[in-house]
Amino acid sequence: MSQVKFINNPRPFKQTLDARVKHYFETHHLSEKGNRQLYIKSAVLLPLAIAVYLSLIVLHPAVWISILLCVSLGFVLAFIGFNIMHDAAHGSYSSSKALNEIMSLTLNLMGGNAYIWKVKHNIVHHTYTNINGEDEDIHVPILRLSPDQPRRWYHRYQHLYAPVLYMFTSLMWVLFNDYYKYFARKIESTPIPRMSLSEKMIFWGSKLLNLAIFLLIPAWIFGWLPAVIGLLIMHGSMGITLALVFQMAHCVEDTRFPMPQPESKKIENEWALHEVATTANFGTNSKLLYWLIGGLNFQIEHHLFPRISHVHYPAISAIVREVCQEFQVPYVAYPSFASAVRSHLRYLRQLGQSGR
Repeated sequence: MSQVKFINNPRPFKQTLDARVKHYFETHHLSEKGNRQLYIKSAVLLPLAIAVYLSLIVLHPAVWISILLCVSLGFVLAFIGFNIMHDAAHGSYSSSKALNEIMSLTLNLMGGNAYIWKVKHNIVHHTYTNINGEDEDIHVPILRLSPDQPRRWYHRYQHLYAPVLYMFTSLMWVLFNDYYKYFARKIESTPIPRMSLSEKMIFWGSKLLNLAIFLLIPAWIFGWLPAVIGLLIMHGSMGITLALVFQMAHCVEDTRFPMPQPESKKIENEWALHEVATTANFGTNSKLLYWLIGGLNFQIEHHLFPRISHVHYPAISAIVREVCQEFQVPYVAYPSFASAVRSHLRYLRQLGQSGR
């Protein structure tokens, strides 16, 4: 188990935030969970994914149309992950625990595993954000994402090859990473709680179901080569979409990568201040971006209030900004998605060419 601790007593910043956000929901008579806006998204995205898939399988379109449909399917699956699975796995999709559990299993249909993801993301990433040796999200093969990681000669070119590498994100996740965690039973220094028999059955059953849906059925209909090519195209668009959204949130020029004191293992900050320092927003004025990526352009709000549905992030962002200003805490926000991508690539180049 990780020994890293935060100085959370006192924690005036988070207490002030909690009080004002609570007041917002009480005065507006709102639930912190998802609402009709989120359920409409679900009613659009889930049938859309099915329609795109069936268009490929049933209609047998021309090659160029099939390629476009495979790309589109990857995007739609990523948007389902951002909007539906992400909220559900955090327990914010609905006030119903059962519905949250059901909707979090959309990740399993996409090839991942909700049980392992909750440990990896909810516990490890949200607690130890950007801490080298703790946060697995900044451990990507052949990339240097933290100044505390060793620099290799090939990192000099990482800003050039990273976008290509990102296209394999979801494929590696589905075909390797989950299995490694399943058998290793840990994520960095954090153990994965023992899985029940039902969770193990869900793990293996959903892995086989995903393989059947996205490889075996297409191979039976079209042959192995077209099926494999289609799978790679779908995962390419899904992988780069997932990777870019999450990398823009933490691995940019203005975010920080604190390390605990070597002896005490303490981060000299309260947890909430650590989250603000290690996280960035981007493109928060774009309603289209907000709709597509499930409010994850409001990453600061999400990291401070992960159990509040993303449909509320635009409203509470004003509160967070206000409290940050009062406490003189830097609030990192890039004006657009493109500007965040450029900052990420500059950050990769900087880390690839210098020791820190």
